[in-house]
Amino acid sequence: MKKAPIEASLLLVDDDPSIIQVLSRILSDYTVVRFATSGADALRLSREERPDLILLDAQMGDMSGLQVCESLKTDASLADIPVIFVSSLQESELEVAVLEMGAVDFIRKPFNAAQVTARVNMQLKLKRLADDLRQLSRVDGLTGLPDERAFDETLRRELLRAAEAKQSLSLVLLDVDFFRSFEALYGRKAADACLVQLGDALRRTLARPGDYAARLDGDRFALVLPDTPAEAGTALANRVLHAIEALDIAHQGSSVSRHITCSAGLGSFDGGADAAPDAAAVGQALLAAAGSALSQARRAGHAQVGVAAPPAE
Repeated sequence: MKKAPIEASLLLVDDDPSIIQVLSRILSDYTVVRFATSGADALRLSREERPDLILLDAQMGDMSGLQVCESLKTDASLADIPVIFVSSLQESELEVAVLEMGAVDFIRKPFNAAQVTARVNMQLKLKRLADDLRQLSRVDGLTGLPDERAFDETLRRELLRAAEAKQSLSLVLLDVDFFRSFEALYGRKAADACLVQLGDALRRTLARPGDYAARLDGDRFALVLPDTPAEAGTALANRVLHAIEALDIAHQGSSVSRHITCSAGLGSFDGGADAAPDAAAVGQALLAAAGSALSQARRAGHAQVGVAAPPAE
């Protein structure tokens, strides 16, 4: 009976295609096995789609494995990917050097198939445990939505993906109208219950698999909407505001309604540019644009969506 494939994405990096072939056969039980024959390609593929684990040759022509590993470990978005070095060299100094750099293991050529599989499985198991712990630490304890740190990582990743696919992306910031008055009138417990209901409404309204909601702080939430130009993003943001109004949470302290409403601001990114973006800088600009649009919505009377002007060409 054929074994079920193991859910994991591996990246094999070696400038010798015959080594790639050997490792591919040994690791054929994994669902995704990609390969790179140069350090530059390894870094590019890692940024395009993060692998769960990298097997990296220590000696290559364009960049050494040590240089590739150093680049991975100094990139915050890639630093936690486990790296197993492979080498035909027997010097213990090399093994010590790569482990000190942050590699998780070292396998010598020629390969023992059972040993390679066992070591890869062990590192994948450790990574899953680390991912589970990280996920627990990046979830808002009140609403169960991702927190601000998780949001920052997701926004950066989705901006890079949008640029690669030449797609648009919309970012929506929203917060509760007159929330301080609500808390003063009804108390902290009611305010927390209100935020929990808002989080649930966001989950229900964002039906597409790629859409993402997070709680940033206090009563502020963020939505990341991949492959969504400004017009479609505005329509979705309005649906979110209507869903929140439909909760019918009483708010006698609001000057615009007798129940809870929210204001929202939208900024959009056009992924059609030829140059790869600086995701951190673009993300900050997008947050600033959405924040400005949110302020615009408040000035215009609350309970509506403000839309930032598109960036100048």
